[in-house]
Amino acid sequence: MKENTKETFIPADIHTHSTLSHDGKDAPELLAARAFELGIKHFALTDHIENEKMDSWDFWGALERSYGVYRSLKEQYEGRMEVYYGAELGQALYDLPQAERILKEHDFDFVLGSCHRTKSYARIDRLPDTDEDRYRCLDEYFEEQLALAEWGGFCALSHLDFPLRFISGDVGGHDIDMSRYDSIISRILDVIIKNDIALEVNSSGIRKGLHVTMPSPRYVQLYHDKGGRMITVGSDAHRACEVGADIPQALSMLRGIGYNEICVFRRKQPIFIQI
Repeated sequence: MKENTKETFIPADIHTHSTLSHDGKDAPELLAARAFELGIKHFALTDHIENEKMDSWDFWGALERSYGVYRSLKEQYEGRMEVYYGAELGQALYDLPQAERILKEHDFDFVLGSCHRTKSYARIDRLPDTDEDRYRCLDEYFEEQLALAEWGGFCALSHLDFPLRFISGDVGGHDIDMSRYDSIISRILDVIIKNDIALEVNSSGIRKGLHVTMPSPRYVQLYHDKGGRMITVGSDAHRACEVGADIPQALSMLRGIGYNEICVFRRKQPIFIQI
């Protein structure tokens, strides 16, 4: 197990994906082993539950296997690394009865709430190359994020400004006037604070073309200024080599804003840990 220094300190990674996700590349055991190797003390697999029809993936089979995998990993690392039963619930509001049934039937410790698409744009990574479509997608995305936050059936709001990964930065290359979304993002942050939902700081933006976390430090600062104190961190790893990636930089950003702790969740209750 690796000894952590300030430059490599990774207390937690609670946003990771294995081959129990349609886009995961490595087995759950490999991700957990990498987390332990890095000295991570709090780890969760949060394999995708995309709350809509997916003909190309045995969604239900993977979901049913997830608890057994969690129990096996928890037993393997007992006393050495805390393992949590997690999931990333995408598009919960697209079939709310189904989402609520899944949450009732599976006693998750930790649930990320996410939007990976919008009603009009099934593939945010393949938008038509027009300003009209880019802004229409962002308009819909933040409205859906607000509705998701108002529903509130999850623990942390994931990658708040996710579409920017494909629209701006190295991947999309387009300049976006984000000031037009300041008002609705402010409302989203107000709602998650009111509903005791954490804000996720997702480090994958750093390595996937944005060079900053999702959300960007600007919105993390706004959340802090509004009194928001529940922060989770996750690499959004889809392969073992990405576990913990860029989390030290995310923690440095959080300390600069004024945070000295982040949280993880056991039985959907926050547990605060020092950074």
